[in-house]
Amino acid sequence: MSIKSYDIEDGDLINFRMEQVGGKPVIYLYSPSDVDISVKLSLSPEWSFSAIYPFVTPKQEDGLHVEWNVRTHQDGNLTEKNSGLDVSYLFWEAKTNSDTFPHSPASELQSVDVFSPTCSTLCDADSIVVSVDKVTAYLNKSLKALGLHTEARTSFITYWLPSILKHEYIALRFVPQPAYERAASLSISPQPDVVTRVFMLFRGICKEHLVDWSNAQMRVEKDVGWWADVVGVDLSSASDMALFRVLEWGGMEVLI
Repeated sequence: MSIKSYDIEDGDLINFRMEQVGGKPVIYLYSPSDVDISVKLSLSPEWSFSAIYPFVTPKQEDGLHVEWNVRTHQDGNLTEKNSGLDVSYLFWEAKTNSDTFPHSPASELQSVDVFSPTCSTLCDADSIVVSVDKVTAYLNKSLKALGLHTEARTSFITYWLPSILKHEYIALRFVPQPAYERAASLSISPQPDVVTRVFMLFRGICKEHLVDWSNAQMRVEKDVGWWADVVGVDLSSASDMALFRVLEWGGMEVLI
């Protein structure tokens, strides 16, 4: 198909949108007793499922959704009832739909309170910038402050490390849970006592562009505990083993 087939003329503005991938969001369910649980995940129309495990068939309802029916076990593992599989967590991945546009005005997308899968942003005002040789230590401290246990922190870092190592410097931020919820709504029955959803956006920064990220470079020196306030994490409840707790982590590399 040629450019002419799109009726593009000289002087027209062409807006290219690269496909973004929400990488390995996984959902852990921790209950103090064995319980039958329904987990429904609904995506906004801006993205579609590209992988699901254990597999359940996505259904269309103002965007795609999936629903797992599982039984929790006190050791943290789950049994997915449809397949009979015993798993550590529920896994999903989604790719953005290039033919959709964010519902919010472009100016609003600069706010850390907005997350649009198709127009994800990072800027000097809402991110930190760290050199690649220091990023794993920074992530480990930040994820711990956000309530991720050792296995979750290790899995998070090792999943994203190959993508991170392609760059000299990394800009990153964690998305506030209410903003993330609007893009990937999670409904669980019976209702958990606490839900912690950690989703990171990051992009590579080359050395010559560091001048545009002066505040983000200084912000990396702050105590990482401030991310708990940004995301909205109640660390004491998230670590209370007497409660029914849900933990999810995922991320997306912003390709520009």
